[in-house]
Amino acid sequence: MKRPHALGLGLAAVLLALSAGLPLRAADEAIDYEALARIRAQGLGASSQVMDVSSWLTDVHGPRLSGSPNIQKAGEWAVAKMKEWGLENVALEPWPADASGNNNGFPRGWTNDKFYLSAVSPQAFPIPGTPSAWTPGTNGLVRGEVLMVTETTEDDLKKAYAGGKLRGKWVITNPPPDVAAYWTAPAQRRTREELARMDSPDPPAEFGSAAAAGRAGGRGRGQAAGAPGGRGGAAGGGAPFNRNAYFKAEGVLGTFTTQARGHGIYTIGGGSRSADPATLLPAITIPAEQYGRIARMIARNQAVVVEADIKNTYHPNPAMFNVVGEIRGTDKADEVVMLGGHFDSWHASTGATDNAAGSAAMMEAMRILKQSGVRLRRTVRIGLWNGEEQGLIGSRLYVQQHFGGGRAGGRGGGRGAAAAGGRGGAAGAAPAPAAPQTVPTTPEHAGFSAYFNIDNGTGAIRGIYLQGNQAVAPIFRQWIEPFRSIGMTTVTISNTGGTDHQSFDGVGLPGFQFIQDAVEYGSMTHHTNLDSYERLQPEDMRRNATIAAAFAFLAANREERLPRKPAATGGGRGQ
Repeated sequence: MKRPHALGLGLAAVLLALSAGLPLRAADEAIDYEALARIRAQGLGASSQVMDVSSWLTDVHGPRLSGSPNIQKAGEWAVAKMKEWGLENVALEPWPADASGNNNGFPRGWTNDKFYLSAVSPQAFPIPGTPSAWTPGTNGLVRGEVLMVTETTEDDLKKAYAGGKLRGKWVITNPPPDVAAYWTAPAQRRTREELARMDSPDPPAEFGSAAAAGRAGGRGRGQAAGAPGGRGGAAGGGAPFNRNAYFKAEGVLGTFTTQARGHGIYTIGGGSRSADPATLLPAITIPAEQYGRIARMIARNQAVVVEADIKNTYHPNPAMFNVVGEIRGTDKADEVVMLGGHFDSWHASTGATDNAAGSAAMMEAMRILKQSGVRLRRTVRIGLWNGEEQGLIGSRLYVQQHFGGGRAGGRGGGRGAAAAGGRGGAAGAAPAPAAPQTVPTTPEHAGFSAYFNIDNGTGAIRGIYLQGNQAVAPIFRQWIEPFRSIGMTTVTISNTGGTDHQSFDGVGLPGFQFIQDAVEYGSMTHHTNLDSYERLQPEDMRRNATIAAAFAFLAANREERLPRKPAATGGGRGQ
C-alpha cells in the first residue's frame, strides 16, 4: 500500500530543516552536515594520502608476515607517520606476556631471503613459487628428480619406496588440477539487486515448506590440489600417520603443491610455527601451469629434474605488537570509538588488498579527522592488528587486555586458533592449553562505544553488516544517507566472519565490518602472489577512508554510546 501523504510530510520536514539552517535530525540522530562536508573535502580531495600510505606499507615494507622483520619496520613507519599527523599515544603496543613461554604462538618469526627454482631436464624452464611460511630452506643448491607419490599409508609407502628410493627426490602427491577458464569476469561490483537482498533478506520458509537446499556449510575451505596432505588415516584409531615426517626421514628434498585456480595465480599459507624446523621439509607452492607440466611429463615416464636454492631465516621470539594511536576526545574523552584492520599479511606478494588496503584506509581516516579539525567528544583510537592471519590473535589479545570479558587463552569470539599453533600444520604442535578462564570486564569495557573494521580488499564500501545487532539498524540507516552519492546504501542484519570485529563482538562490544565491493578479492588477490599495490583502486580507497572517518565522527559525537546486543546473543560468527 502506498503512503504518499507520509512521504510528503517527511520531505517537507527535511526541506524545512534545511531552509532554517538547522542541523538535520532523522529519528534520534543529529547529523552535522557541515562537519561531514569538511571530512569529505579532506578525504576525497587532492589532500588524500591513502595511496601514498598504501605504497609505503606494500612497496617499501611489504610483505608484513607476522613475526618478521618487515612487519616490525612497517609498524615503526606507521607510528612515525601518525605522530607526524599529530595523533597522541601512538605506539607499537606489545602483546601481553605469555606465561606459557610460547610468545603467544610465535616462538619464531620467519623470512624468505632467497628463492630460485627451475626445471633442468628433460627441458629447462623457470618455476615461479613461494615457500610456505615457517618451513626450512634447502641449505644451498640442490637438484633431484620429481616423483609422484600417491601412497598414503606407511605400509604402502614402505612397499613402494623401500631401499631409499625417496632420498634426494622432490615429491608431488596429486595429479594436475583441471583449470577452468575465466567464464565470469574476475572483477565484480555488487549490483543493486544484490544489495537489496542484503538489506531485506528472504523471509524464513513457511511452516510445512521444504527447507531451501544448499544453505548449509558456510565458506569452508577445501584442500588445495597437490597439497601433501601431511597426515593420513590411522588403522584402529591410533595416532595418525604423518606422511611428511616419513618423507623427511627418508631424505626427500621437499614438496610442491598448487591450486586449481591457474592463470599463474597461487595461494600461500604457513606451516607449524611451533614445530622444530629440523623436523620439517621445504614446502613450496607453485602455479598450476608449472605443476601440471611436471605431473604430465612424469605420467609419460619422463624424468623431470628440478634444482633449487632457497634460503629461509628463523627469528627467535620476535617482538609481537599491535599498532595503536588516538585523537583524544573532549567532554567524553574517557569513552572510546575504534577504527581498525589487520596489519599483517602473507608473503607471496606485498599484502596490498589483504590488508594494507584496510590499514591504509583507517590510518587515512585518522588523518582526515585530525586535519579536518572536526570536534570529537569521544576519543577515537586506531588499532592495526598483528597475527590476524593466524587466528585474530592480536585483536583478541588487545580486547582481552583492555576490555576483558572473554576467556584467557581462548578465542575471544573469533576464528582464532589456539595460540600455540595457529592454523598451521599439526607436526610438532604444542599440547592443548588448559581450560580457559573467564576474564572479568574492565572499566574500559563499560565506556566502549563501537569498533569499525575494514578487511575485505580494496573494493568500495557499499554498506555495513550489523553483526546481528538490530538496535543499531535505524542509527546506521541515517548515517549512510550522506554517502549514498558515493555508493553506500545498505544496512544488513547479516554478518561476515573471519576478521577482527569478531574479537570485539565476542566480549559483548559493538563490532562491525563494512560491506565492500568484491572487485578481484576472492578471484585474484586474497592470499595470492598477485596481491600487490597495482590491485588497489584509488577512488575506492579514498571513499573507504572518508566513510570510516565519518562513522567514527558520528559515533564519537552521539549523546549516547551505540547500543549493544543482549548478552545472550554476543559472540560467534553470526549468519
